[in-house]
Amino acid sequence: MSRYKYSSSTYARILFRHLRLSEASCAAYFDGTNVSYEELMTLDGTISLTDMTQIFRNALAISGREDLGLAVGVQLQLSTHGPLGVAAFSGPDLRTALKLFAKYSQTRAGFFDVTISDHPTGMKTSFSENFDLDDVRLFVFETALLGLFSAINFFLGADQFKGQFNFSYPKPSYWMKYQKQFGGNVKFNQAATEIIVSHDILSMPSPVTDPIMHQEALALCEQQLQEMKSGETEILDTSTQETVSNLMFENPGKIWTLGEVAASLNISSRTLIRKLAAEGVRFQSVRDELCKKQAANYFADGSLSVESVGYLMGFNDVSSFRRSFKRWFGETPSQYISRVREV
Repeated sequence: MSRYKYSSSTYARILFRHLRLSEASCAAYFDGTNVSYEELMTLDGTISLTDMTQIFRNALAISGREDLGLAVGVQLQLSTHGPLGVAAFSGPDLRTALKLFAKYSQTRAGFFDVTISDHPTGMKTSFSENFDLDDVRLFVFETALLGLFSAINFFLGADQFKGQFNFSYPKPSYWMKYQKQFGGNVKFNQAATEIIVSHDILSMPSPVTDPIMHQEALALCEQQLQEMKSGETEILDTSTQETVSNLMFENPGKIWTLGEVAASLNISSRTLIRKLAAEGVRFQSVRDELCKKQAANYFADGSLSVESVGYLMGFNDVSSFRRSFKRWFGETPSQYISRVREV
C-alpha cells in the first residue's frame, strides 16, 4: 500500500454525483467500507485508499458499466484537483502544469507514483501503481489519465493534442471509446502506462495565467505535501476569506453551508460571520464567487450538459442550479454557453 494512505474525498463525491445517488439511495455505494454519507459530505475530508478502492468497486456494480472510468474521467476538470489544479491552470505553460501534477499528485490520491522524464519526441508522464489495483485497475487508470488529458486540453483546446497514450493492460472490450476520448494515438499491452507529449505543445501558455495565484496555490501544494510526509500541520497566515475559499475550492461536489464551513474551522457560525465582516465580505459572496469559477471551468468542457454541471457542483435538481446560475452570472446557462462558445 502507498506510503500516502489517503485520498481526497472529492473524487468519491464527484463519483457519487455522477451516479445520481442521494442520502436515501446510497447504501450500496458504501457497502464494505468504513465511510458514511456524512463523512463523504464533510469539508476537507479524506478517505483511506482501501475504502476508496471498495467505493470504486461498488460504483462499478451500481452503474453496470465497464466503461464507467471513461464516463467519470471526462468530468474531472482542473478545479476538481484543489490547489494542485489552481497551480496548474494559473501557471505559465503546459510543461509546468505536467511537472506539478507529477510532483504533487500524492496530495490528491495515492494510487500512483507519477514521474516525468524526457522522451525523444517530447516529455513522458508515467504512472505506476502503488499497490495492486486488481479489478478496479481500468477504472482508476481511465479516470486519472482522462483527468490529466482534460488539463492538457485546457491549455491546447479540443483536438489539438500531439502525442501518444500507452496503456500497460490489454484492450478492453470497449476500446473504441478510448479512441473517442483520447484520440487515435492509443496503444495497449505496452510496457508502462504513460502519456507522451510532443515538444510542439509543451510551451503552450495557460489561457488564464496568474503569477500571484500560481504562487499562492503552489505554497498550499507544498504545505500539503510536507504535512503528508511529516504528519505535522502548519497553519498558514491567510485571511479568513482565503481560508474559506480554499476549503470550498478543494472540496467540490457540494454547495457548502455557513455552518459546515464554520464547523470545519472549529468556530461558531457567528464567529465566522464576524471574521468575514471584519474583512469586508459576506459568506454568500465568497461562496458565489467560487461557484462562478467552478461553473465556468465545467462549461469550458463542451461535452458537459447543464444538468451534468449542476449535479457535479452539488445541486439536487437542475432547476435550482439554473436559478443560482442566473443570480451568479446575470444570464441563464444556455445564454452563457452561447456567448462564450461564439468567442
